[in-house]
Amino acid sequence: MKTARAWFICAAVASNLAFTTGLIFSFGVLLPVYMNFFNENREKTAWIGSLSLAAAQGAGPLAGSLVHRFGSRMVGMTGCIVCALSLTAASFADNLLLLYVSYSVFGTGAAGVFLAGFHIVQKSFDKRRSIALGIISAGLGLGTMVLSQVLQVLVSVLNWRNSLRIMAGALVVNGLLGLLYNLKRDISDTSVSEPLACEEPQHIATTKHFSFNLSVWKVPGFLNLTACYIVVMFGRSIVYVHLVKYSEDCGVPSDKAARLILYLGIQTVLGRFACGFLCSYKRLHNSYIYQGVLLIIGVSTLLVTLAKSYGAFVAYALVFGFTDGAWATVNNIQAVSCVDESRAASAFGFMLLAGSVTSMVGPPVSGLAADKFGSYDPAFYMAGGALLTASFIQCVFFYLKFGRETGAKHTATEHICDLQVQSNLNDVQINAHTLEAVHQSNEESRSSSDHFHQIISTV
Repeated sequence: MKTARAWFICAAVASNLAFTTGLIFSFGVLLPVYMNFFNENREKTAWIGSLSLAAAQGAGPLAGSLVHRFGSRMVGMTGCIVCALSLTAASFADNLLLLYVSYSVFGTGAAGVFLAGFHIVQKSFDKRRSIALGIISAGLGLGTMVLSQVLQVLVSVLNWRNSLRIMAGALVVNGLLGLLYNLKRDISDTSVSEPLACEEPQHIATTKHFSFNLSVWKVPGFLNLTACYIVVMFGRSIVYVHLVKYSEDCGVPSDKAARLILYLGIQTVLGRFACGFLCSYKRLHNSYIYQGVLLIIGVSTLLVTLAKSYGAFVAYALVFGFTDGAWATVNNIQAVSCVDESRAASAFGFMLLAGSVTSMVGPPVSGLAADKFGSYDPAFYMAGGALLTASFIQCVFFYLKFGRETGAKHTATEHICDLQVQSNLNDVQINAHTLEAVHQSNEESRSSSDHFHQIISTV
């Protein structure tokens, strides 16, 4: 494949992810709107955003299997259409139950777009894969940054129903970019990898079928990454859903509160780009980046409970956005590299499925805590604690793995030394036997000589 074609695919994926996943992470702007319109509390309203996020991850294995069966182009375009239809249905909702269903369907469609995009980019790039994954990850942050402000303006000028319909139309148009999800064999460019199978039906060389590769659960690196992901998504979902409402409860006007998602999105884009280049630096282990960004996210989330002014919330949004973007990029890179390429889609899907449970539970549980205590402080304590726990899990696994590798190397070195010592001892023993034989031979020669002299003397 030509390099230019691969980068066009990368841009198309980034755009699709910006519209689908970006809308999911922009839900914090709509949370106060839905609460006021339906006159519901934080807990019940937060289920809307948490269900869309959980469905986007829970449908991961199914989406991965569909990508394997039908190809990235078909799944990506269908996912955009499903998202558009679900938003249209949501615009006619007159109760929260219909919003629960429609947003869940939206998340399922977004899962198809997400898996199809990462799968096609992974197959398109080799040497520049980390940079390409960083770019499409930046599309998520770009979507959060732009769509949060677009939604805020549309809701203010029109209403939330017409805003969702406009977003649905934009999704249909954007879904046409999926036509670029097409790989053709071309060995003239060494910067991109040759695809395993062509996406065009007439060139399919292997039999495609539904598959869930369970062997990924035997890979220690995948198990560790999934454990961290489960914990991270609990805290991360709380921040994205409740940050705007939290700042409003602290006296920040609604228009300024919505801008927090803008600042967060800008920093997310920068963080994803920066981490994409940083992860391509071979001398820096990705686990160090993973641990570091989670540590910063966790500490900053705990400290945001001390915020009493708009400037403090802006500072938190800037720090959280950059480090969260960096975490997302390094997490995606590790997810597709912890197993071989043939199992990458399954690994990604199962990881998303595992994180869907905590993504679904996090916002409602934190909303319930906020309703009960009359403050969001306990909710953000839970979020910060979860993020710090994930950093600790990654740290323990990395150093246990490092210790095992070091121990193995030390054992191998000791074995080599033992063999060398044994070899030296054998050489010494051989030399000792040789010297003894020479000495015995000399003694025999001396004895024979003395006997000869005695005979001569007698004669």
